[in-house]
Amino acid sequence: MSRLCSKSIVAQRPLIPLSRVWERVWREGDHLAQRLPVQAKSAVTLLFLLLSVAACADDLEDGLAAYRSKDYPQALLLLQPLADNGAPIAQYTLGQMYRLGRGFILSLPEALPLLQQAADAKYPPAQIALGEMYERGEGVTQNLETSEQWFEKAASSGNAKAQLHLGVHYIRIDPGRDFAKAATWLKLAAQQNEAEAQYFLARLFLDGNGVEKDRAEAMLWFYRAAAQGQVPAQRFLRLLKQADTPDRGLALRDLRRQLSAGVATLDAVSTDASYGFDKMHPIKTGSSFIAEWRYLNALRGPKGELVHYQRMGACCAFDTQAAESGKGFLDQYTLTYDGLEKPVAIFLNMFEEGALQAPLGFSFVHEASVD
Repeated sequence: MSRLCSKSIVAQRPLIPLSRVWERVWREGDHLAQRLPVQAKSAVTLLFLLLSVAACADDLEDGLAAYRSKDYPQALLLLQPLADNGAPIAQYTLGQMYRLGRGFILSLPEALPLLQQAADAKYPPAQIALGEMYERGEGVTQNLETSEQWFEKAASSGNAKAQLHLGVHYIRIDPGRDFAKAATWLKLAAQQNEAEAQYFLARLFLDGNGVEKDRAEAMLWFYRAAAQGQVPAQRFLRLLKQADTPDRGLALRDLRRQLSAGVATLDAVSTDASYGFDKMHPIKTGSSFIAEWRYLNALRGPKGELVHYQRMGACCAFDTQAAESGKGFLDQYTLTYDGLEKPVAIFLNMFEEGALQAPLGFSFVHEASVD
């Protein structure tokens, strides 16, 4: 760890302003250069400055590496002094730690000023984060206009993630939805190989929203997104490759609804061979079809394969106070994935809630990697 960048700064309160750090470097450089010829003094001082800057860069890289490896105490130790001295990347990273509760108790009031400082310094990821917060009303009063402004500032710099966010923002907002603007920004991100933008752009071409309906163009972007492992694109392609029948049309309608449900958080893989497979031991997703879809969207094959599912109907009546009639029914789904010899059936109970696990022989989507 750098003596000037981290250790000495962290050890003192209040923190040393960056200007004083440079003064210290300059003094030490001049002191050591007193015995050198005059023409060498400036070179020695410059060398000290360069070494200090390099050491700060090392602390930044080490701090970001600690964050990515989820060593949050070490990340705080290395990034806090850099954030206090105005480094946008450090400010953003600490802001996200507070915002998402990584290493700290979640604290939006502490996250917001850090993200604001980094965004004011024109750091695109921080601008995106503020756009998200204002879009959702996360720690701030919801303001779609302010959200759009932050997304656009980042997108205008050419940042593909920001272009994706701005494009999706124009699809989500109501009133004010603008598919044409969405298509413009999504195409810019898609051309930079942003997989999620390629998927959303494909959806616009498939449905003719904001662009002329073009199935061939939609397939092109679906293929590009799917090749990068984009799961919704892979699920759309599977259906679009089938014959154009009324059943496929219904399946596409259902897929749109299923994907909009999101993804549930699962605890583990069950060790009980009957869990989910036996109607006497159904998976208690609770709430609604949306809760069932969220659960199913989280499932993967044993090696992470994409799982496709289809509802077969209701069965197996049982007594429950959660239903007005006093009777509930289980929902039966078939699951399949590449390499599975034949589909398997599972039973879901939307009338009761319980800890969610993947059935034996399956895996599930884990927490997304840190940004």
